[in-house]
Amino acid sequence: MLINGIEIDLAKLEKPLLLVSEDEEFLFLRLIQPTLEHELIQCQLALSTRKSISLVRDFWLALYKGQEKLYINSGHALLYPIRLIIFELVTQAEYFKRLSKKSFGDECLSLIYAIVLVQFVLRWIKERFSDNKEVNEALKLLYRTTDDTVDDQTSPSREQSIGQAIAVKAIRFEVRENSQEFASLLYQTYNFLHYLHEIEKEKEQKETTKLSSMRNVEDILNRFYNKRYTTNNVTFTG
Repeated sequence: MLINGIEIDLAKLEKPLLLVSEDEEFLFLRLIQPTLEHELIQCQLALSTRKSISLVRDFWLALYKGQEKLYINSGHALLYPIRLIIFELVTQAEYFKRLSKKSFGDECLSLIYAIVLVQFVLRWIKERFSDNKEVNEALKLLYRTTDDTVDDQTSPSREQSIGQAIAVKAIRFEVRENSQEFASLLYQTYNFLHYLHEIEKEKEQKETTKLSSMRNVEDILNRFYNKRYTTNNVTFTG
């Protein structure tokens, strides 16, 4: 399908970091396709490339199945070190664990959480390394909107491997040195998702722990932006 002007075959996403069944892979594709068709510009970083959508799938599975049932596919993890370090740093955080308790077993809610998480985190990473040419070169493949056709069967070149290793080290260092800021980012992400629940409850005028439909996501996000942000404010999601 066409995403941000680029043709992306959802059947050819990157390999999952986690052990996943065929049924779970099919479920994710069934959920993500109509979501992408809504063209949620507020979550463009999360939904712009095969790499970012593959990261959304990683978080979706972690949120949907719960951390106790997760197993890293070590063979796949070696292929995607940048996706792996982002996944590890976020899933170890306390606010991710709180989100996973809310979304456990709910495939739609897990997808909403995963999309928003990836958007917030990629935005933070993009801003932190915008002036670091060496690291940014390796990271930009996560959210670039140019040609995204990559053969996953081809091993990365030595130069690419070195670049990925430098980026992984830089991300880990940045999060460690700015641990409070990173924790604040996840806290604000948690609050944002909590707010989505509240406005959905208000709209439906009933107590619920679930957002009723993926079709409501665009309206919910737009309502949030209109109510909470002005054009003069820098937003976490861009």
